[in-house]
Amino acid sequence: MFNILKKKYTTIPKDDFIKRLPSSLIGEGMLHEGNIFLFDLALRNMPSEGAVIEIGCYGGLSTNLICYFLRKYSLQNPFFGTDLWIYEGYHDEIGLETDWMDGRNDILRTDFMRHIKNSFINSTLLLSKDNLPNTCHLSSFDFFEKWLNNETIEDVFGRDAALGGSISFAYVDGNHAFEFVKKEFEYIDQFLIPKGFILFDDSRVDSKFGSAKFMKEMLQNVDYKLVMKNPNFLFQKK
Repeated sequence: MFNILKKKYTTIPKDDFIKRLPSSLIGEGMLHEGNIFLFDLALRNMPSEGAVIEIGCYGGLSTNLICYFLRKYSLQNPFFGTDLWIYEGYHDEIGLETDWMDGRNDILRTDFMRHIKNSFINSTLLLSKDNLPNTCHLSSFDFFEKWLNNETIEDVFGRDAALGGSISFAYVDGNHAFEFVKKEFEYIDQFLIPKGFILFDDSRVDSKFGSAKFMKEMLQNVDYKLVMKNPNFLFQKK
């Protein structure tokens, strides 16, 4: 008899903080449980000299989890993130975009996303106050252009963030369209050091997103090896 409830991905034992984290933030359910295992694996084994990069932060679930692992394992790698906090409606892709939050005509998208950004700031100040990331309000492309030019900008916490340098781990969870993921990878590849890791969210084989389609290119890239599908794809640079 088949066990239809058996998980098709690997997890780690959840300590009290990891169990409590999803219900503490906006965005519960947006982080696949398999990614928790992949974060733990990559962060424990990444090179010590590069930065950690997160593309797409939303309400702070993955951000605070990464901060937690960095603190748990006493890792000193600097942590940078970026997000535009742009609303993506359920029906935008079929041309039914409006100015309103889905299902409402009294709450503007811009007001809703301002709420999400403020929630990100507040939750991260609470949960990761001792090792705050330098999170920027930028598109991923603008972020990487500034990274290329070693610019210093103000992060969402009002601090100066000096961008640039090598990368040891990158989490790609922004716009999941194929062309965006491909371009973000090309930026990251310039700075990801040997033995560094890159994790693509929503890349599992049954995903409808362009990130899953881009995995065909990654699997043919001779400079990278597949570490694990869990069910999203984690690669390591050779």
